[in-house]
Amino acid sequence: MITICCPLPTAIESILTEETCPTNFGQIQKLIFWRHDNSITCVGSAETESTWTTLLAATGDTKAIVTPFTSGASLTPGEARSYGGGNDTLDGIELILGSMPASFTAKFLQYPTTTVALLKQLMCEDLDVILINENGQFGYKSSDSKFYGFHVKGLFVGDLSLPGYAEPSGSAITFKIPSSEMDDFTISNATDFALTLLNS
Repeated sequence: MITICCPLPTAIESILTEETCPTNFGQIQKLIFWRHDNSITCVGSAETESTWTTLLAATGDTKAIVTPFTSGASLTPGEARSYGGGNDTLDGIELILGSMPASFTAKFLQYPTTTVALLKQLMCEDLDVILINENGQFGYKSSDSKFYGFHVKGLFVGDLSLPGYAEPSGSAITFKIPSSEMDDFTISNATDFALTLLNS
């Protein structure tokens, strides 16, 4: 991010100070994965069930996969990536070089190990991810009026956890999203089908 600051524009870019529709995505309940750089040509198509039926049934590179319901899902933005402090930099002030990637964590609770084993196969792929919330809305990356997912890095699906009497068994899923990708985060209209999508 910091390496593309030059040259500066003639004036500071204007920022809208009043928003009529605040960004609030709610609870992440499911994920959709597809291979990196797949897209849907327009948001209207992405909000149509038949589009996803086709993608979930595809047998080639366009195929999408929807996960089971997740628990405890959260996406935490990366901290500043900095250098210096103390005597290493002027006045002891750190230089900000950019930001670390965002971190996603969640659990799949009480699903069969056969399902988890299939999810583990995704670790071999170069993937993008689309988020689905409790309203059946998609959290996606908007670029050139197209519907993209966010690039997934370091995807990990853990082994079965057996925590004992007070907690259910399950497997963790974690991954990173590169810095600044979330700058294009967009929320679709609510749908009545997104949470009921099934893999073919």
